[in-house]
Amino acid sequence: MKNKIFNAYTYFMAGLILVTGATFVKLECPVCGGTGSIAGVSGMEVKSIKADLVNHYELGIECGWDFEKFTYDVELTVENYRENAAWGVILVTFHDPEESYFIQVEIDDEEVEKEVTGQTLLSYPWFIQVPANTTQVFKKRVDFQGVTLEFYGGLDHLIKANLASSYPCPFHGEDARVVFPEWLKLR
Repeated sequence: MKNKIFNAYTYFMAGLILVTGATFVKLECPVCGGTGSIAGVSGMEVKSIKADLVNHYELGIECGWDFEKFTYDVELTVENYRENAAWGVILVTFHDPEESYFIQVEIDDEEVEKEVTGQTLLSYPWFIQVPANTTQVFKKRVDFQGVTLEFYGGLDHLIKANLASSYPCPFHGEDARVVFPEWLKLR
């Protein structure tokens, strides 16, 4: 009887040590291959981006501080005009609408009014893949929140989609390495 208890305890401790030790082992990030940046999208064009506010939660805290949480349903339409399938990162950003303004810019000898966005509140990377010569619609629900005196200037945030030639990998810090459990999840 004592032998079975000893074996169960030994196996439990060995498993506990193994799982704990795995959290200290760092491996190259499988998403970016240890380079620290991910190739962006090429051969594609963002046709439209729409966002619908699903939920806005506001909680007043002492001394004028507020906690706000926003939930958006975002729909991104992307066209691949290449003969091959294309994939990469599109960065969807939410901006404070009260900080945006318009300026006059000259493009091809023509005056154009261009919108300059305000502070970036959230940058959300979308990893997408689009088959050759097709247009595809991607839908996701996005949440963001914060605690501050005046967190957001308005409810209708400016939403932009930026095609990036390269993008910093969002899964690790500066060393481009992730712990073993995270590596298994990303693999």
